[in-house]
Amino acid sequence: ITTREHCTLTTSPQAHSSPLFFSKSIKMAQVVCGTPLMKATKVSNVSASKASVFGSVLPSQKLAAKSSRTSLNVVAREAMWAPGSEAPAHLDGSMAGDFGFDPLGLGVEPDRLQWFRAAELVHARFAMLATTGILVPDLLSKSGFNWAGAGVPWYEAGKFGYSTPIGVVIVTQIFLMGWAETRRWVDIKNPGAVNKDPIFGSSLPDGESGYPGGIFDPFGWSKGDMKVLQTKEIKNGRLAMLAFIGFAVQHQVTGGTPIGDLGAHLANPWDTTVLSNASDLFVWNWGSPSGILSQIAPLAASAGKP
Repeated sequence: ITTREHCTLTTSPQAHSSPLFFSKSIKMAQVVCGTPLMKATKVSNVSASKASVFGSVLPSQKLAAKSSRTSLNVVAREAMWAPGSEAPAHLDGSMAGDFGFDPLGLGVEPDRLQWFRAAELVHARFAMLATTGILVPDLLSKSGFNWAGAGVPWYEAGKFGYSTPIGVVIVTQIFLMGWAETRRWVDIKNPGAVNKDPIFGSSLPDGESGYPGGIFDPFGWSKGDMKVLQTKEIKNGRLAMLAFIGFAVQHQVTGGTPIGDLGAHLANPWDTTVLSNASDLFVWNWGSPSGILSQIAPLAASAGKP
């Protein structure tokens, strides 16, 4: 049976228990069914007097009186990011946050897919830290809290006079981050190879690359449903990456901070909007929507009157 969403392939009765045979059958099913393999199940040891391959019956003299068969069920997985479309074959849903999105086919090779997932994960975590570091100080300073760097916007943080010369801070960051990033890179290439600290001798538990656990999990959350937690982390990380891009673009347009611009919009929601800040892009003037409405209102009120 060959359809877009379901396909059953019945193979000849040989080497049913061989993983290599089953792997080749999966690839054959993808070609025959014309759809990416997202779910495959194998049913073996089914008694049959004849074996059928793609609907054609083999000569009975070539088969034993009773033989087993392997039925390979192939089901296409819908890409959740684009309902109605099929997810690529290399995205089978096993990774946390896999919604079938890879329109350019960047992760077709398993090694590249692993590298891209590791890169996405670390960028997501940095983005969550960055957005928190932008929003929280901005909110606290506007709420009246005072400290040495209060009121310094995120885009001027590099100019702020720290107690330590900025050159020393940069060099220290290079060495510390270089050490951490090198060990992370080695762990991606050879998972578990750097689980033991060469300086203090402490060890991390064995686990999936990118999720070290141990001292990095002080609350013991990894003892719960890790797949759910991983999905939440990557979804929030993706949102944070988009948010940071929004912060940067917003500053280029308005010259302000996220909390400052939000306050300006709430104080004057009609005249402080995306359209009013990008009024140069339109042939009409969005600079003062409230003024336009005040002119239209009397005309609308007098409509139909003699």
